[in-house]
Amino acid sequence: MRMLPHGQGVKIGSLAIMLLITMRFLSSARERGKGIIMKKWLLLFLYALIFAIGFVYRDVLLNWLSSDSPDLLPFMFLAAVFLGLFPVIPFGIFAGMMGAKFGPFWGTLINWTGSVGSAFLFFLFIRYGYQKAGRDYLTKSPRLALFTRAFEQNAFIAVLFARLIPIIPSPVINIYAGISAIPILSFALATAIGKIPTMLVFAFLGDQLFHNAQRSFWTLLCYAGFLGLAYLLYRVWQGRSKKVKAPS
Repeated sequence: MRMLPHGQGVKIGSLAIMLLITMRFLSSARERGKGIIMKKWLLLFLYALIFAIGFVYRDVLLNWLSSDSPDLLPFMFLAAVFLGLFPVIPFGIFAGMMGAKFGPFWGTLINWTGSVGSAFLFFLFIRYGYQKAGRDYLTKSPRLALFTRAFEQNAFIAVLFARLIPIIPSPVINIYAGISAIPILSFALATAIGKIPTMLVFAFLGDQLFHNAQRSFWTLLCYAGFLGLAYLLYRVWQGRSKKVKAPS
């Protein structure tokens, strides 16, 4: 009888255990009824399960991503969205790989599609699954409630600058925007525009890092200058907004 390699056997065993836990969880959910609270926990559990399966098979995924076959290009767009939602491989590493494999143009397009697509899907996940619970939590704190109202009044600009100056982690922006009352179109447009510079830099660095270190340095320097300019514009906009709101 042929034996499986130890590593593959462990992965298959882990997957089997995860599936058994899922079946038990779903059975338990049916027994308790289909309440709203159970549905929310079920969504979280399914997300965690997919993440766990991806984490177990991350080496297989990484080997597949490292393949030199040009026929895989269309599938990289789907992989980008998946890794944006379930970062079992850090998205920055994936984005650099795309630039190295497919060049700046296709690398940027893949990275941008994955980053924007995953952000939008995660936003919808929060908006239609957890918005009410999130808003109930925010209203408990007067400061958070005040900040949320200010955020919603300048939704497009707030999300745009948050994307252009990537200090706040992207999942935090997606969650907060999903909980707030920001229009879906405003979030989508601000995210689509704001993600372009970062995804472009990732692709260029991936394409240049092992071939031209000097160009990589200049790329980082230009990006640092862009971030400084974006921050300056943000401060100017913030100052004008305060003047407009100040009582005469």
